[in-house]
Amino acid sequence: MDLVGSLLTFVMFWKLSSSLQCYTCDPKCPVDFNESVRDKYLKNCEHSTMCYKRVSTLDFGNGLTSQYTERGCAAQTQDGEQIKVNRKWIQVQNIYEVYEEGCAVDQSYPERRTHTLACYCRGDGCFWKMVSG
Repeated sequence: MDLVGSLLTFVMFWKLSSSLQCYTCDPKCPVDFNESVRDKYLKNCEHSTMCYKRVSTLDFGNGLTSQYTERGCAAQTQDGEQIKVNRKWIQVQNIYEVYEEGCAVDQSYPERRTHTLACYCRGDGCFWKMVSG
């Protein structure tokens, strides 16, 4: 019994320690976002294997624009997902691989004045080189 308990403890802590970390500066990282302060913006992503960065730009015309940047853990689970185990329904958090690494502009509504660039990457703090802006 001690061996089984030890193995379960090891697996539980291994899973917790292996979660992805993403930057979560919302809406914008501070001007002094450098190596000495960046770690306070890292968040553990238990239910994600990727980080995202979304930049929305609103064009007011006459060269005036406003930009909003959002960063965090990529949404890769479905709320309310359940499976039946021993004739009982239990909630599960399956992680789905639905994004590709890289950036793409949302072309859904080209006539809108707001344009959105969505980026996805893998690895702890993978947007460190892309945090400004």
